[in-house]
Amino acid sequence: MKIDVIGSGSAFSEINNTSSIHIEDNSHNQWLIDCGPTIPRALWQRGIEVNAIQAIYFTHCHPDHCSGLAALVNQWKSFQRAEPLDIFCQLEQQPLLTSLVDLAIWPETDICFDIRWHDITDAFTWQHWEIETANTQHEISNRAIRLTVDGQTLFYSGDGRPTAASKVLMQDADLAFQECASFKALDDDASHGDLPDCIRLLKDTNVKKLGLYHCFDAALPNLRDAAGTIPNLFISYDGLILNTADAL
Repeated sequence: MKIDVIGSGSAFSEINNTSSIHIEDNSHNQWLIDCGPTIPRALWQRGIEVNAIQAIYFTHCHPDHCSGLAALVNQWKSFQRAEPLDIFCQLEQQPLLTSLVDLAIWPETDICFDIRWHDITDAFTWQHWEIETANTQHEISNRAIRLTVDGQTLFYSGDGRPTAASKVLMQDADLAFQECASFKALDDDASHGDLPDCIRLLKDTNVKKLGLYHCFDAALPNLRDAAGTIPNLFISYDGLILNTADAL
C-alpha cells in the first residue's frame, strides 16, 4: 500500500492540514480516510482525478475529520464525476455526513454519481481488502481501522487514546499511525493520545513503524526531538509518502 499523508495536524493547527491519509493498493484502488476542511484543496493540488478515489472512511464526525466532504463532493459534481463512491461511517453519524452532501449540491437534490453508504462494523471486506475496526477513547465514538491489503497491514487510529481493542488492531502492523496530541502524559480519562502512551504502544504492539500525528502545534518540536531518539518511531507530516512494503 502506498500512503500519502494529506494532513497530519490537529483540529486548529496553523501549520498542518487536518488529519487525513490517501491509500492506494497495487491494483490502484484508492481510499481516503477522513476529510476535514483543509483536505479538498490538498487533494486538488495533487491533481487526483475526480473518479480516482473510490471510498471515504470516516473515523468519526468531528468537523476537523469530516467537514471537507461538502467541498469535495461539490468539486466532484462540478467536474462530472461518474464513478460511484462508497462512504463508510458509523450509522448514528451518517445524518451529519448526509447533510454535508446535501449542502454540496444545494439547491439541487440529485447528484451525477451514486453514493453508497455503509455502516462501520467490527470486520468487513471491500474488494480484496480485509478491514477490522475498534473504538478508541474519545469524546465521541471513533473507530480506529486496520487494513490488510496485498499481504501488508496498515493501522490508523483516528482520534483518541488507545483502548484494549484498538491495541489488538495495531498488533504486528507493518505501518501504524497513532494520534498523539501531547508531549506530556495526559490524564487516563483524556480523549487524546500522548507520547508516553505511544512509546508503550510501540513496545507492546510490535508494530514495525509507528507514526505520530494530530499533534498540537506547540508539542511538535519536543515530539520531533524525542522521536529522533526512538527506533521505529516518527512524526508524520503533510506530504509524507510511505509504502507498507518498506517496513517488511
